[in-house]
Amino acid sequence: MKSAIICIGTELNLGLITNTNAVYISEKLAVNGIECNLIITIEDEEKDISDALNFALKQSDTIIISGGLGPTDDDVTRKAVSETLGLKLYKNDSLDETSLKFLRKAITDNLKERLLRQSYIPVGSTPIIPKIGSASGFFINLKKQHKYIFSVPGVPKEMKDMFDDDVLPELIKISGKNNNNLKIKRKIFLTTGISESEIEEKIKDIYIEGDKIGVKIGITAAPGLIKLIIVSKSNSDETNDKNITLISNKIRERVGGFIYGENEDLIAESLKKSISESNIKIKISTAESLTGGLVSSMISDVSGSSEYFLGGIISYSNYSKNKLLKVKKEDLNKYGAVSGQVCKQMALHSKKIFNSDYAISVTGFAGPTVNEKDKKTGLVFSCIAKPDGSTKTFESKFIGTRTEIKFRTAQFILNMLRIEIENNKPN
Repeated sequence: MKSAIICIGTELNLGLITNTNAVYISEKLAVNGIECNLIITIEDEEKDISDALNFALKQSDTIIISGGLGPTDDDVTRKAVSETLGLKLYKNDSLDETSLKFLRKAITDNLKERLLRQSYIPVGSTPIIPKIGSASGFFINLKKQHKYIFSVPGVPKEMKDMFDDDVLPELIKISGKNNNNLKIKRKIFLTTGISESEIEEKIKDIYIEGDKIGVKIGITAAPGLIKLIIVSKSNSDETNDKNITLISNKIRERVGGFIYGENEDLIAESLKKSISESNIKIKISTAESLTGGLVSSMISDVSGSSEYFLGGIISYSNYSKNKLLKVKKEDLNKYGAVSGQVCKQMALHSKKIFNSDYAISVTGFAGPTVNEKDKKTGLVFSCIAKPDGSTKTFESKFIGTRTEIKFRTAQFILNMLRIEIENNKPN
């Protein structure tokens, strides 16, 4: 089954905002074994919406339309869809409550009428009642054409809620029917510290092996996080389980420690699991320059992290590195704040201050400016101070925006700490 995504919004076409909705929907489709063969972004114009819908109906079995369902004049999706399909719009009274949910006490009749535009849907469609916003969605089953149309809001949090709870379950059912009760099983590996190209090089023969048994491997890349999506399709749940296990094990052998979790795991959740499974009481601390507290924040995002996370120091300036972490002034002057020597001292003194078993530190240049000679944006040093007093220092070169480099750094050092703890489990 092929699916098309139509995203509506002039602000998208002008590049004023990023089209995160298309990314979210297409990834959700992929991990559920549904192919997205077409993504269209168009302005808030009836003719453009009509042209896009007609084109998508020729190319795809299901169409997901995002945007243009609000109460303003440029929200024309309902009208465009209904006219394209030769259907009339009617007011579904059951939607009035949500259409007026943000109604203020003092309101004019004109404003009330404007808000009630959200209660109109095409004749023959099924309303999708919003749980978060006020804009209702709708679902159309074009039985004669064996086509399906879903229309959801464009506001990301409203879209996600409606897509996850109402649209995706229906799409999975439709997909199963269209594939003669084909069973689908998926697994997602989360990786960090490795590029998309490196992963492909490591597993290129596994792609071929998977194809032979009905298993597809997809890769989606984001800064600091690459997902490996493994989807098995067959007429048997048992076959899917067997095939997913076979391919997953082979990928784990090749990609190894770069895989830190599955499905929706956070890197810090995987770290917590490694600490818990070590069967010893491990305490950790941090010392951050480049990331400005991001590493500590990611650790503390996980419930129960207070059991092993003692705290951290943000030493953004040379002054704080020297005064708080006792980094030697002569080393700051000789090697620079972004150096393995300084990073090592940061980790060791964090370990000493907090009396932790492990301490991690990071320092680097997130850009766009660099204030040390012969060094470039993306240069990062990170370090792990171990229970026996020894250290392991890493030099990395990350690419991306300032925010992306900071996130890549945090992902990297937390994964390195996870691996270090797992490799040193007591027998």
